[in-house]
Amino acid sequence: MSGMSYKICFVCTGNACRSPFAECVTKRLLADAGVNGIEVFSLGTLDWGENPRDAAMVDVARELGYELSGSTTVMTRERLMTADAIIVFDEYHRDAVTRVLDYGHWGRIVLFNKIALDEEGNVEDPHYQTATVYRNVAKHIEEGCKRLVWRWKQLPPTPDGGR
Repeated sequence: MSGMSYKICFVCTGNACRSPFAECVTKRLLADAGVNGIEVFSLGTLDWGENPRDAAMVDVARELGYELSGSTTVMTRERLMTADAIIVFDEYHRDAVTRVLDYGHWGRIVLFNKIALDEEGNVEDPHYQTATVYRNVAKHIEEGCKRLVWRWKQLPPTPDGGR
């Protein structure tokens, strides 16, 4: 990729469950696959301060072999503008991103299920639900991230619009 990196931002509501889990899974899968030139970060649409990750999601991530850490980070126009692709987990997130991102950049926004699994619909929010829901959501995200990384290994995305 000639020194330029492709930046992917995962966005969910609080940046406590889905988006940081997708971030940690994707980073690990990219490293394991030897794929370079892709940077991954995550943000939340809700500004609820700097908080630790959801404890139940941290536990499920650990069960699946991932280390989910860090603190919640709210999205800002400046951070979103650095991303080549903004992967959201539901329609609400897309709407929230469009309220802060310039219209000319809306083409960067895509639903996780559509880009990762080629299916319609939102990814359920596990926050304050049962451990089974957390596990199911985590496995769904993990499968989608595996497919994305496999695709990117075959055909690396480029900052000029390639996905």
